[in-house]
Amino acid sequence: MKSLLVLLSGAVLVLSGCFYGEAKITETQAVEIVLDDHEGPIGKVQLVSVEHAKGRYVVEWENEANCASGKDFVNDQSGEIEMGEMTIC
Repeated sequence: MKSLLVLLSGAVLVLSGCFYGEAKITETQAVEIVLDDHEGPIGKVQLVSVEHAKGRYVVEWENEANCASGKDFVNDQSGEIEMGEMTIC
């Protein structure tokens, strides 16, 4: 009985961790969020690529005018930028 309870508990944890639900924001909205966040007086930020995986959009961008590029991770439920990576030459 105890092993059955452990097995069921483990299954619930695994299955709940694998479910991300349907995205509340679109890919276009995620791109706009990132481009607006990096908008500035020097150059124009351009989209390099977008991927959707594990409950977030990975938006890669670059700004050649100020030699900057990076990736931002946008939550597909809230639209918030969860994490970002940026490189300046």
